[in-house]
Amino acid sequence: MCAYKLVTIKFKWWGLQSKVENFIQKQEKRIFTNFHRQLFCWIDKWTDLTMEDIRRMEDETQKELETLRNQGQVRGTSAASDE
Repeated sequence: MCAYKLVTIKFKWWGLQSKVENFIQKQEKRIFTNFHRQLFCWIDKWTDLTMEDIRRMEDETQKELETLRNQGQVRGTSAASDE
């Protein structure tokens, strides 16, 4: 698997530009690193799946996400957490 990510940061505010851009880059790296660690740990769950299994999981996930979007709490990673 190969994944490319392009993150562009433009914060043009004199005196704060470099600090804000560095902060965003640090958080972006942390988020992607955590995601890739989790993804690697899940590989064992996916090795024996057929395309039908994958499509079924995609449909279930799509329904679950739609339900969470409509009635669930706001969740995710914030810049405040230091893991």
